[in-house]
Amino acid sequence: MRERVKEGRGRSHWERGRPRPPAERLANVSDSRTPRGGVPTRSGCTGKITALRARAGFSLMEVNMAVFVMAVGILSMVALYPLGLRESVQGQQDLTQSMFADYLLNQAVAAASMTNFPWSQWKNVPSIASLDQSGITASQTDNRPPFMTARMRQANDWPSDRYRIICCRGAGGSDRIMGIMVRSTEIEGEDVRNYTNNPVYYAEAYFQGDVRK
Repeated sequence: MRERVKEGRGRSHWERGRPRPPAERLANVSDSRTPRGGVPTRSGCTGKITALRARAGFSLMEVNMAVFVMAVGILSMVALYPLGLRESVQGQQDLTQSMFADYLLNQAVAAASMTNFPWSQWKNVPSIASLDQSGITASQTDNRPPFMTARMRQANDWPSDRYRIICCRGAGGSDRIMGIMVRSTEIEGEDVRNYTNNPVYYAEAYFQGDVRK
C-alpha cells in the first residue's frame, strides 16, 4: 500500500517532498538544539525570549545618574521662583509709583506754566544749591509755592505722608527754570520718609510771566 511507512525511514518516498507541519518542525528544532538542561542556547522561540529578558532594565548607576539630573533641574526651578516673584512685585510697585508721579508732575508743570502769579512767588522757591545734591532726602518737606498748591488736586487715596514734592530753581541765570521732584510709596499707611530708596521722578517748568511784577 502507498500509505505504508518503511522501517528505518519514517516516511515513504512519495511523502518526502511534502512540507512537514509547523509544530513538527518546531519540535525537531527545539529537540536538536536543546542541551541536557532543557534551556536552548542558540536560537528558537525560547532562546529569543531568554535573550530579551537578559537585556531588559537599567543598572543602578544609570538610575542614580537620572535621579541626580532631575534633582538638579528641579532645584534650579525652585531657586528661580522667589527671584521671579520678587521682580514681579517690584515691577508692579514701580509702575504704580511712576503713574502717580506722572499724575502729580503734570499738574505741577501746568500750574508753573501759568502767567497769572507774580515773580516774587517764583523767586521764593529755594535754589538747587541750597538743596541736597542727591535730590529728596528724608528730612525735606513739601516746599511747593502757593501758586502750585492752589492749582493741584490731591488724590483721595494718596494722603500727603505717602509722597513728597520738592521744587527748586536753577542756579545763576537759569533761575527761571524750576525743577520739580516727586517721590512716593504705594504702601498704604506708610510714610515716604521711610523709603529713601524709592525712585525720584523729575520734571521742569519755565517761568512764563513777567519778571518785573
